[in-house]
Amino acid sequence: MFENEYTMDRKLIKEYVLNIMSKRTIIMGIILFILGFSLFCVEQDMIMKYTMLACAFLGIISIFITPLTMINSFEKAAKRLNNGSIEKTKIVFNENIKMDEGKVHLEFEYSQIVKITLTKSFIFLELGNKSGILVLKAGFTKGTEEEFMSFIQEKITQE
Repeated sequence: MFENEYTMDRKLIKEYVLNIMSKRTIIMGIILFILGFSLFCVEQDMIMKYTMLACAFLGIISIFITPLTMINSFEKAAKRLNNGSIEKTKIVFNENIKMDEGKVHLEFEYSQIVKITLTKSFIFLELGNKSGILVLKAGFTKGTEEEFMSFIQEKITQE
């Protein structure tokens, strides 16, 4: 059995948003900016030139504004869910996965995990479409990160 506990703070929320939730959006924004700005520089037709500049601007929005908005939305939603504060999350891995955050209780089966993504601080157990279970690497109160990784790999390959 493994137990993991943590309380999200702004630093952890930023890591989650930038590395998991909006990673694809940021990459697409970079590509859009590079293509739009490059074509703006070489295009001769003024209408196309400014259309490409608008594309580059949308790329900038995707890179900076969208993640910032997501960080703020995540923080507000977590506080709204728990009467104005971000509550401690406790996850117990046993026959199934039990997750409690304040008064919210969720249960998952190991078969629901489709992918494991690692960041600096998290093990993200993806359940599909960027939803999943965040496990803080330094948050184990029972078991260790290394033991957990072996355990979870075995559980998802069995299912």
